[in-house]
Amino acid sequence: MAKKQTFGDKLTRGQGQAAKTVKVVYTYTSPKNGQMKFAESLVKIMADDNEEQVINDEINNGRVMLEA
Repeated sequence: MAKKQTFGDKLTRGQGQAAKTVKVVYTYTSPKNGQMKFAESLVKIMADDNEEQVINDEINNGRVMLEA
């Protein structure tokens, strides 16, 4: 007989550290016409990281990259 597998077993399979993924949506100014635009990115936050610092770094890096 096959072993019964639960949904919880599937979630924990293959994960080394506990991490969560956060979708970050931020605004930036378009260099072409000066309009406000939205951008989004998925950020993986590990258990030992400071959540606010990781999110703020992602927003700042994204704006610099898009406005350049």
